[in-house]
Amino acid sequence: MIRLTILAVLLTATVGSAQTPQAGNPHGDMDLDCRFCHTEQGWDVDDRNPAFDHDGTGFPLEGAHVGAACRDCHREPVFAHVGTACADCHTDAHRGRLGIDCAACHTSNDWVDPTEARRAHDGTRMPLVGAHARVDCDACHTGPVAGEYVGTQTDCYACHRPDYEATTDPGHLGAGFGTDCERCHGVFAATWGAGDFNHPPSFPLIGAHGGLDCRECHTDGFSGAPTDCVSCHRSEYDNTSEPVHPAAGFSTDCAACHRTTAWVPSTWDHDVTAFSLTGDHRRQDCVACHDTGYVGTPTDCYACHQSDYDGTTEPVHPAAGFGTDCAACHGTSAWEPSTWDHEERFPIASGPHTETSCVECHVVPTDYKAFECILCHEHDRTDTDADHDEITEPPPYVYASPNCYECHPRGRS
Repeated sequence: MIRLTILAVLLTATVGSAQTPQAGNPHGDMDLDCRFCHTEQGWDVDDRNPAFDHDGTGFPLEGAHVGAACRDCHREPVFAHVGTACADCHTDAHRGRLGIDCAACHTSNDWVDPTEARRAHDGTRMPLVGAHARVDCDACHTGPVAGEYVGTQTDCYACHRPDYEATTDPGHLGAGFGTDCERCHGVFAATWGAGDFNHPPSFPLIGAHGGLDCRECHTDGFSGAPTDCVSCHRSEYDNTSEPVHPAAGFSTDCAACHRTTAWVPSTWDHDVTAFSLTGDHRRQDCVACHDTGYVGTPTDCYACHQSDYDGTTEPVHPAAGFGTDCAACHGTSAWEPSTWDHEERFPIASGPHTETSCVECHVVPTDYKAFECILCHEHDRTDTDADHDEITEPPPYVYASPNCYECHPRGRS
């Protein structure tokens, strides 16, 4: 009887236990209300719009992660069994050669973020500037295995060989151009054609040279091109007629008179010579003085102004014995009027002397240093001598015009 009772209890316990099974949480040790993800209408979960707030897990969903399905990352029901590193979900196409910090180049907004990639690239030996900042990574990183960026060549020619060989203006291959592309094509250029080659300091392209096509000077290639002006400007030198350069014996050092802005007008500065051009000389044509050439041209006035000297009649210069140092009486502004200032020696600009002719005082035609006062200003010598008999200080009194001038330089008593 006792055995039957015990068996009945065990059977009852076994049946009761089978009716109320105690199932474990498939998500592991997680204290979370099931209704965050499951509904009472069904066990299936809309894992793209869960009510669960992922921010509380320490891994907030940002960028593209927001639209990812739960099972894209949580491939096992135990949610804690998932890594938080990028490589846990994203295959490393670089095979670890660029390090494990994916966030250095990638963001959660987009796996390929050009802005972030350019920023990271600035830390390499080849920062991305100019047109390089707009190209896709794989345009340069074309290694045998996609994504293996280590070891990519940084010299321009490695990528731009087709551009080098296809360029025709000028043809790089035929011209023997080097493959050091950055000499002519700047890394900041927007296109290959936007060359920014800088001529060497020995021949900078300035003035009119800056707008010329390369082939206007490099007619025979780009190696050993001459740098002297006449090599390009021989026709200008030969055809210049004002003055005629070859006949005048001009040097072929064009830069002495011409600048790179234009061949005409010349920039010859006469002031660097021993004869500065002032006054009317600046308005004269070169050949007016250089009628026999430009070498050994005399600089004394008389050499050019002999006809003016010989033709002057008031006073007659040759007969009066005037010196040929024209600048003593004449300025460069004009031959007439002369710049001789009689007022400094004896006033004739006012009073009775205004109408006096030169020869009335300068009675010796061949010597204008000689002059006479007493011929016009008649004095009785006896009376004049008596008026000066008390003069004992030098200069001594003498009845002669030069002595009169010594005491009466202004013509007054």
